[in-house]
Amino acid sequence: MKKHHLGRFEVLFMICLTFALAGPVCGQDKAPGPWFKATQVADSVWVIDDHGNDNMYLVEGKTKALLIDTGIGMGALAKFVQTLTTLPVIVVNTHGHPDHAGGNYQFKTVAAHAADFEMIKMFGGKDYLKNSAQRALAGPSIPGTVTLADIEASQPSELKAIKQGDVFDLGGRKLEVVEVPGHTKGSICLLDAANKLVFTGDNDNSLVWLFLKDCTPLDVYLQSLQKLQARNAEYDKILPGHGTPLPKEFVADQIGCVRGILDGSCTVEPYKSFAGNASLCKYKSAAVAFDPANLRSEKK
Repeated sequence: MKKHHLGRFEVLFMICLTFALAGPVCGQDKAPGPWFKATQVADSVWVIDDHGNDNMYLVEGKTKALLIDTGIGMGALAKFVQTLTTLPVIVVNTHGHPDHAGGNYQFKTVAAHAADFEMIKMFGGKDYLKNSAQRALAGPSIPGTVTLADIEASQPSELKAIKQGDVFDLGGRKLEVVEVPGHTKGSICLLDAANKLVFTGDNDNSLVWLFLKDCTPLDVYLQSLQKLQARNAEYDKILPGHGTPLPKEFVADQIGCVRGILDGSCTVEPYKSFAGNASLCKYKSAAVAFDPANLRSEKK
């Protein structure tokens, strides 16, 4: 089996995740209280706050529920979801980063785009999870966390490949897969057209990271944004992987931001993060942190 060696981003992400319970290592102060908090954001839709790290969403139909992303994996997510719904739960990852697929090990089957399978498997390995949890769980006790024994007893999830146009039918409610390569090669959105909602993972955050080694060239990301914009009559609200809901008009601001980078009209400033340094472009309500050496696919 081919071994995947941790890169700079992966090592730094592990350090950040390892100390997640200890304080603002990732730039966020941890709130007191239980690990998870659920808030209803639409009819039969709840956003699950992963202790300030990311957003997960639970969508209920008449016969099934859909869990969108599994967070960093330090909270007992499977048990928490059972407090919100009694329906059978389908689990899907919007992409393979460990703050969105870290809790996969708590579920038997997880759907994701095949382009991110390798990443999901690496971050879902017991060594990675145990290394992250050993120090994190040694910090202040927070209700609703997993234990090292939970991780040790877990088995890898079976990954089910999904692609453009696939539909999750929850009974009276359907969500369509929309491929949006950019933040990762296997990034997807989930469109709930009947209810005018789109769940976008890290494709449409107020600040999108496009400088990591798994990111596509920026012109590929632009095509993904244009694909989503072409369907904006089918949604009114964007439910992102980080932050609060956004209006549909936000995608147009993102397109303007990326075009400004590609045509050189954007005034670029330096950007620093735990995952490395990049360049930053801001346009209206959107911002993109990008790698100037990874702008156009024809140069790859």
